Amino acid sequence: MSPRKAKRLKAAEAARTKSSGRTHVLGILAGGAVITVFGAELTRVWRLGTLPRSRQITSEDDRRSRPVEAVMTLREGYAVSRTRENALFNMLASFTVAFGITRAITWTIREKGGFGPIKDVVVGDTHIHHFLPGGILALAAGGVAIGTKGEHLDKYLAFPFGVGVALVLDESALLLELDDVYWTEEGVLSIQIAFAAIALLSALAYLIRMIRHSEAQDTESDWELAAKAWDDLQMSSGGVPGIGL
Repeated sequence: MSPRKAKRLKAAEAARTKSSGRTHVLGILAGGAVITVFGAELTRVWRLGTLPRSRQITSEDDRRSRPVEAVMTLREGYAVSRTRENALFNMLASFTVAFGITRAITWTIREKGGFGPIKDVVVGDTHIHHFLPGGILALAAGGVAIGTKGEHLDKYLAFPFGVGVALVLDESALLLELDDVYWTEEGVLSIQIAFAAIALLSALAYLIRMIRHSEAQDTESDWELAAKAWDDLQMSSGGVPGIGL
């Protein structure tokens, strides 16, 4: 470790890197936004999943155990939901999880020197910061998404893209200061930027959902119309809506 970095870490330890009120506000805002979006997305996917599942079950023998039935319902709902909404939700989820895991890993490396193969990556005398593989990962995922036709891969490419962006923004203070300020008071800026990004992505996901709901035709609306037509047919034939004749 260089003397300069050791001095920085010593100063951070003395100050205990106290978080500011702005960090608390952004953290609460980001957490609340993520919980809201995750809850709304889970409800939407579950509602869509009940449409095909309820029409595939023609008797009690077709029902699975509750955990399996829940997984199959979510799987069916995810398959027929809008690709763009799925991609944005996947990016938000991967960004949030990757940021939390990255912070936990860096704290463990700082306090305990790492665990197993997870340690600081050093090439020669140079410490490879995680914004570098993060940038490469985000560029690769974004490049593939732009270069391929259609949207069928977008919801899968959103995972590595979100992880890559999280790795970059986690060291945004370092990039702005051009110095290793990760564990100093200046490094708190990285946390604030990440929290703001999470809140912004959550708001964007909700906004796109509202805009897409106002459109006349898409996969979800077609599926819902087909399900309603099936129920109407069942009722006109003396059957029970949603479970077959």
